[in-house]
Amino acid sequence: MTPMARSATADCNVQAGGGPLAGMVDFGSKAITPAPVQNAKCLGCHQSNAAHDWATSAHAASNVACASCHTLHTAKDPMANAVTQIEVCTSCHQAQHTDLSKPSHHPLLEGKMSCTSCHTPHGSSAPAQLVKNTITETCTSCHAEFRGPFLWEHQPVAEDCTNCHDAHGSAQPALLKLRTPFLCQTCHEGAGHPSIVNTPQGLPGGTPSAFLLNGGCTNCHSQVHGSNHPSGRALMR
Repeated sequence: MTPMARSATADCNVQAGGGPLAGMVDFGSKAITPAPVQNAKCLGCHQSNAAHDWATSAHAASNVACASCHTLHTAKDPMANAVTQIEVCTSCHQAQHTDLSKPSHHPLLEGKMSCTSCHTPHGSSAPAQLVKNTITETCTSCHAEFRGPFLWEHQPVAEDCTNCHDAHGSAQPALLKLRTPFLCQTCHEGAGHPSIVNTPQGLPGGTPSAFLLNGGCTNCHSQVHGSNHPSGRALMR
């Protein structure tokens, strides 16, 4: 064997990790070949679409191989189908898999949207690899009625939808983190709008607050996401 041939063989052994198939790149999460070497083969062709932000993505930082998510040599890649894509993603993201089984959830299990409706798995400059620059922009790309701008804004809503909602699923209606009034009272003090029975000092009983009888803040403050009414300062119209 010539020195040049020996050098080429040594390089292949290093790339493929050695072994009986030295020089061949094997793919998959259990492959001997390191994930960066596997991915380099894939990105050699998929530079324009998949690799734009890959180098700075969370998946690349975690040494996730392309073949850990994508299935090669099949008629249809599971990542191309909404239902099977969820199975692939949640095989690692198990907390989100649990959330999707909660009573209130986005229609992923029903096949009406997929993980990539909100996230870009190949990398993004946005937090959580979102498809838009911010969480609010991502949410309002579908929920346009809450986009604004509003004459009267509800600051937590304009700042971040996840201040009130759990995006992947919740046991509360409308993906809320808590039911009202408890959710509202994580920011607003309950003294002005008491949600418990008032018991005046010195009296054996108490008179329930009218606000308690209303049940939830949004029964009155119905425009909780924002209002364009001239008298909508309190988000009541």
